Amino acid sequence: MKRARVYYFFAFLMAIGFVLTLYHRITIVFFAAVLVLPIISYLLMLLNYAFIKFEVSVDKKIYEKREQSSTLIRISNEGILPAPFVKIKLIQIDKNGKSADENIYAFSIPPLRRVDFQTNIVMKRRGMYEVGIKEVEIYDIFGLFKFRRSINIIEEILVLPKRILLYGNMTRNIIAEDGDEKNKSKIGEDRTIISHIRDYVEGDNVNSVHWKLSSKKDDLVVKVYDHPNDNNIMIIADMQAHEFEDSDLWEDSGDAVVETALALAMKCVYEGKSCTLYWYDTLQSCIVWYNISTFSEFNTAFNHLSVSRVSFDDITAETILKNQEICDTHNEIIYVINQGLDINTADILSALAAFDDNEINCICFDLKNQKETDDFINELTLANVNIVKFSGGEYNDYAEHSDIEGFLNDFIQNN
Repeated sequence: MKRARVYYFFAFLMAIGFVLTLYHRITIVFFAAVLVLPIISYLLMLLNYAFIKFEVSVDKKIYEKREQSSTLIRISNEGILPAPFVKIKLIQIDKNGKSADENIYAFSIPPLRRVDFQTNIVMKRRGMYEVGIKEVEIYDIFGLFKFRRSINIIEEILVLPKRILLYGNMTRNIIAEDGDEKNKSKIGEDRTIISHIRDYVEGDNVNSVHWKLSSKKDDLVVKVYDHPNDNNIMIIADMQAHEFEDSDLWEDSGDAVVETALALAMKCVYEGKSCTLYWYDTLQSCIVWYNISTFSEFNTAFNHLSVSRVSFDDITAETILKNQEICDTHNEIIYVINQGLDINTADILSALAAFDDNEINCICFDLKNQKETDDFINELTLANVNIVKFSGGEYNDYAEHSDIEGFLNDFIQNN
C-alpha cells in the first residue's frame, strides 16, 4: 500500500509537469484521470464492501474431547464487481486440536464467488473455544486506500472432558489377622463400627471426639473406627499447575486431573455410594464442592468442573484438606488427584494416613517425569498411602490416544 501511494505521488507530479510544460489537451486528460481514478476506485471499494457477506457455522456447539469438530468460515462476493484484495483476520481451531489461534489471510474474490475456510479437527483438550471472523480489510484496485471494519462474528464451542467408566472395586482388599483376604467395602457392611477408644492427641479431628465418655473423664478421648465409611468418599481435584514453562504439559495434565476426578465420582454413583468432589475454581476464586449421590448431581458437578481452568493461585489439595470449615477428613476414603507433588501436600497426606479411620489414595500426573515426584511417592508409600503416577513415557499415549482409561482401571483394581 505504501509503495502504491509512492507511485501515485510520482504520477501526480508527472501529470502536473506535463500540464505546465506541454500545454496539450492530452496532458489535461491525463491530469484529470490521475485525480479522478483514485476517487472512483475508492467509491468502488465501498460499494464492494456492501456486497461482501460473512458466515460462520459449526456443526454443533458441544463436543466431547477426542471428537471431531467441523467448522466453516465463508466470505462471499455477491456483487458484480471483483474484490481485488481482501485481508481477513480469523479465529480458527489449531490443527493439533488444543487451541484457537488468530490467522490472517489475503485473497481476491471474483464476482458472485466465495472463499471457504473449512476445518475438520479432532478436539484434544477440554475448554471453551471461539471460531469466527474478527476483522476485515478491503483494498481498492490501485492499492491506495483500505477499508477496515471489526466484524466479530464469533461462534463458541464447548469441549467437554472425556467421560471414563471405571470397572472393579474402588477400595482395596485387606488381609485379616487369620490370613484370609477380606474385601474392605462390601455393600451393606457397617463401616461405622467403633474399633476402640484412645486418648486425644494433637492433630485429631474434633469430630472424632467421644464427647459422652470425655465428659466422664478429665481428658478427651476419641473414637477409632474399624474402617472408613464407604459412603464418606472425598475426591479432591488439585487444579494447581506445577509446570509453568510448558503450557502443553500443564494443560494436558490438568485435563487428566479433571477426567480422573469425574471418573471416580461417576463410579461412586454407579455403585450407589455418595461422594463429595472438591476443587478450586480460579474464575470464582474460591474452593467449590458438590455432594454427589445421583446422576443429576454428578451432571451438575461435571458441567462446572468441565470449564474450570487450571489454577495458578497456589491453591492445592493441601489447602483444601487443611480447611476444616470446608471438608471433614474424619472417617473418610480420600482420593487426591494432582499434577505433581509438593512437600506440603505430601506431608498432609502422610498425616491423614496415620489416622486409623482413614484410607488415603493419591493419583499423580507428572508428565515431565521428575525425580522428586518419585521420592515423594516412596515416602508416601511407606506412610501407607495408596499412590500411583502417570508420567513421562506415557505422555504421548495420553495426549494422542488417552490411555488414561486403562491406567485408572488398573489403579482401581490393584489398590
